[in-house]
Amino acid sequence: MSFFRAAEIFLLRTLLPVMLALAFGLSQTANGQNKSGQNKSGQDKSDQNKSRQDKSADDAASSAEIDPLDWPNWRGPEQNGISRETGLIDHWSKEGDNVIWKSDALGSRSTPIVMRGKLYTICSHEPGTPREQEKVVCADAATGEILWENRFNVFLSDVPKERLGWSCCAGDPTTGRIYAMGVCDYFQCLDGDTGETIWSHSLSEEYGFLSTYGGRTNVPVVFEDLVIINAVVIGWGDMAQPAHRFVAFDKRTGVPRWFNGTRLRPTDTTYSTPVLTMLGGQAAMVFGSGDGGVWAFQPRTGRPIWSCYISQRGLNTTPVVVDNVVYMSHSEENINDNTQGGLYAIDGTANLDAGLLPNLPTDITKHGKIWSKKQIMIGKSSPVVVDGRLYALDDSGPLYVFDTKTGKQIAKQRLIGTIARASLLYADGKIYACTTSGWHVLEPTEKGVKIIDKIRFGQGQEVHGSPIVSHGRIYLPTTETLYCLGDASAKTGVADRPDQPQREAAGDEPSHVQLSPVESLISPGERVQYTVRLYDFYGRLLREAKADEVTFDVDGGGKIDEQGQFTADQDGGHLGCTVTAKVGDLTGKARIRIVPPLPWKFDFADQKIPVTWVGARYRHIPLDFDLLQSLKEKEERAGQLYIYFTSSFLNSGQNKASYNDRTPRRTWTNFLRYLELDQSESVKTLAGAKKELEPALRAVKEAGVIADYKWTGEDGDVGLDVSQGKPESEGSGAEGNGVMVKITTIPLGTRSQGWMGQPDLHDYTIQADVRGSISHGKQPDIGVIAQRYTLSLMGVEQQLQIRSWTSELNRFSKTVPFKWNYDTWYTIKFQASTEEGKAVLKGKVWPRGEDEPEDWSIEAVDEVANLIGSPGLFGNAQDAEIFIDNLSVTENR
Repeated sequence: MSFFRAAEIFLLRTLLPVMLALAFGLSQTANGQNKSGQNKSGQDKSDQNKSRQDKSADDAASSAEIDPLDWPNWRGPEQNGISRETGLIDHWSKEGDNVIWKSDALGSRSTPIVMRGKLYTICSHEPGTPREQEKVVCADAATGEILWENRFNVFLSDVPKERLGWSCCAGDPTTGRIYAMGVCDYFQCLDGDTGETIWSHSLSEEYGFLSTYGGRTNVPVVFEDLVIINAVVIGWGDMAQPAHRFVAFDKRTGVPRWFNGTRLRPTDTTYSTPVLTMLGGQAAMVFGSGDGGVWAFQPRTGRPIWSCYISQRGLNTTPVVVDNVVYMSHSEENINDNTQGGLYAIDGTANLDAGLLPNLPTDITKHGKIWSKKQIMIGKSSPVVVDGRLYALDDSGPLYVFDTKTGKQIAKQRLIGTIARASLLYADGKIYACTTSGWHVLEPTEKGVKIIDKIRFGQGQEVHGSPIVSHGRIYLPTTETLYCLGDASAKTGVADRPDQPQREAAGDEPSHVQLSPVESLISPGERVQYTVRLYDFYGRLLREAKADEVTFDVDGGGKIDEQGQFTADQDGGHLGCTVTAKVGDLTGKARIRIVPPLPWKFDFADQKIPVTWVGARYRHIPLDFDLLQSLKEKEERAGQLYIYFTSSFLNSGQNKASYNDRTPRRTWTNFLRYLELDQSESVKTLAGAKKELEPALRAVKEAGVIADYKWTGEDGDVGLDVSQGKPESEGSGAEGNGVMVKITTIPLGTRSQGWMGQPDLHDYTIQADVRGSISHGKQPDIGVIAQRYTLSLMGVEQQLQIRSWTSELNRFSKTVPFKWNYDTWYTIKFQASTEEGKAVLKGKVWPRGEDEPEDWSIEAVDEVANLIGSPGLFGNAQDAEIFIDNLSVTENR
């Protein structure tokens, strides 16, 4: 692009609106408050039909408005932290030199984006007050004037207020829409001009996305007609076990198109933003996973292309891809040795042969690495690659320079500050680098870099987001202020962008069938219309399948016709079913949760946890409570083995389990830790382990919990193999009383919550019988969830508490003393209702079997209300198990 064209765009997009506003006295004011969580999930059928009819016309009209100088996602238009603009500043001062405008109202940890003359970011609203919320804010990019705000509550999240705005907005240059993810997994598609919510999903309630204290909230990415978001997910059915998973939604309607993930049971949550690129001629989405691997997926289908494992824990930086080479770093433990931190160059075509035919899926860990540098702690800030050199910030602040071909270190430069979070920006021949406490302008040199400007920020002001460039201006976010930096007298321009890798034309043969919506949540009698798309081996769309070439099938819960319309049975209960579409020898699958209207009742008599519950099955198990009590009476440790073995069988899906330390999982040590024997010398020998555990093992075998057991190994290498029995068979010695147990056997899942149904329910009462065990003098926390509020029976504190934002009780909470005993059944009841726009919340607890007290134990009113939300359960079983029985949800009378 020529300098004159760039200047013309700059004038039209930035100066002209300001001149018009001054001439006519026009101004835009912020919209009224967006009601928290009031938008239903985006599966409206009319919107889907309109989308198909208007898609081509919308794209043609909107594409003409795409501005090459916009910065539509936090890593920029090339997704690599590089801008081609020239004439940018090389210095500024907090006193005002080269500061075009600054706004304390836009201060945040989020990285802003700029599109169509507007700046978008995520901020805290009224921090430190009972009205504190998270919000998406739109401002005039030229003046900083706030144009609109979209505010929403933080609910059922442990994220502290200091970490609001962890994610970043993503813009769609084609439609002008904005996509934003809140720390509580509230995901929205917004009108970029008005801030109105077009569609939304509560990803925790609907899919089981995790929102943790760490605040690691991912950034959405837009690819063609999709918007893709990810997190560690603990869902329902065959996705009940945790995995780092991605959901791709139709960007116009919010209908989920594909849902897939990496290895099960990752060690970490993660915030590595995927990079959309080309690898060996096919479109690829490359990202760091919570399982310690770098992965490439096909963005249209979600099918894996390759994986390359470099860490024992999750990866957080965003990869950089140049000429089919993926550069990725971390500051965690490396695989196969005891070192920590690493920088890797990975061949993105390592599983492609000479004909560019990928052998999917392929683990390229052993042969895909070009070079690696261990003990380099680049775990937060993402690097940039310029002219054959990789520039990266260490977590503790120094800047490294490496040769991209060899990995040889060229330089190490100390900067202001000792903590680095922001990613690097390269523009106009300069590198803009920020530690949390300092700003730097760096000039690349033959030997490394030269510092040409630096500023130290004051106490309390930190940089967590990254600087960006748009239309001759640098936007620098800090926790206190957003700065717009530029020289009004400078001649700005733009250099030509390098040619991008081209895609091959689509093939003729289908290789993948995609059935969408891939996930649905409906009521009995409701319908879902399916669309079948065919893709080639490279993940390129061929066409929509014709009705006469598709054979549909469903495994229960309703019927599906030849046109792909599923109708749920009118009298169905809580059911999960799978729809299959077959085209030739290929099949595609989609899942449906069918949840009936209230009232609901669950007594667990069948010793099963409802398949439709999100986030429940992996962390809870069904047990025969009478059998558990009888085993404890015979041998206390036999009761523990009943819980542990049942958990192993159910969560593995296998009827055998082995406990030994011959793999990195160290299942024997984990087994002993649960039994509180991990520090005991007596179980370190085979003979000692037998003596300690044989009585309990015989008891659970006699009860039918296990069919048999076998000791393995020798002294110093003790192991135990068990096979599943049938406790309900002859010899169980108990009549049977099914309950649900929140287990302590999964350390990463002992504190969690789960949901039972539609996220738009409101004005209902949830009730359950609950019982807490005790360990080391500590009782667990037991809670029920209604309308995005938790009523928690707190064990250690001996309190009863109503809250919504778990880590910020000053926003809203009510706590009263409440003494309760372990190993005792109680009934807990929680009512949520809406009165004059306020949430009225009432709870009570009493010993099971006694008359329900007339008075409520605790009452509270939230004026910044959650008006909808799925019923659910909360529990903290870190110290001791939680038992749940006779659960019901009813409409308020």
